[in-house]
Amino acid sequence: MDIQKLTIGQMAELNHVTCQTLRHYDKEGLLKPYFVDLQSGYRYYHINQSARLDMIQYLKACGVPLAAIKRQLEADNPKQFYDYLVKQLNAIEDTISLLNSSKMSILRTISNYEKYESLPKDATIFFEYIPERFIYKYTSPNNFFEQDDSGYEMMLRELKKNLYDKNLPPSYFCNVGTIIKKAYLEKKTLFSNEVFVFVDKKSSIDYETEVLSQGMYICLCSDDFYREAEFALELLNKIKNMNYVIVGDYICEVIAEFPAMNHISRKMFYKIQIPVKLK
Repeated sequence: MDIQKLTIGQMAELNHVTCQTLRHYDKEGLLKPYFVDLQSGYRYYHINQSARLDMIQYLKACGVPLAAIKRQLEADNPKQFYDYLVKQLNAIEDTISLLNSSKMSILRTISNYEKYESLPKDATIFFEYIPERFIYKYTSPNNFFEQDDSGYEMMLRELKKNLYDKNLPPSYFCNVGTIIKKAYLEKKTLFSNEVFVFVDKKSSIDYETEVLSQGMYICLCSDDFYREAEFALELLNKIKNMNYVIVGDYICEVIAEFPAMNHISRKMFYKIQIPVKLK
């Protein structure tokens, strides 16, 4: 083997790439053969060209597009190369953060569908201990209980716009809910102008994140949008009759949503939750 006159096959084998890859790099101007036999058209490479090929493979593995690799190699500027790597690192970290948010969103959705399978579907009242959770909340000018399903959709649009305005991950929007403040509950006043999304942890959105405390909740599940007010009052009566007291805000969490293929309205399964304790 003449290492100063390697065939394209030998160069490819030594560097663990394909001949097709080397031809592509040649076409893109990234790595030209050291010598081309004008009569036969054969490409020949010098072993020392492996250094440039190593750099191409390294940058490609770092997610750098071939056009950008070419610019960096042609610039031959160490400071520019350093600055580009820092920029690429920041881009990768942003992508990782977005992917982690997407992963947590998918895991939360899967978990909620598993909950859906296990929860009662017939508006049965039950008690459940629920651990601490974190939410990002938006206050709407409208009262949920004075809206129909179209009004509810508009409240969700307001929440979604707020998420986008604050550059929060759109993956959070998969798990939403509404709130009735404890003060309204104690008066049996159904007023809810706060909508929220669940987030991963308190540090996700810094000071804007709020905590839903762990504790015992009285719950009821349904897929009937228009019966929430009825069910909310039913729970409040149950709390009073069972000698419990309300210790926090009312939460209505959308546990699962179903594909709205042929339906104009959102199809969902929700769980009403009110934190309580015995008197």
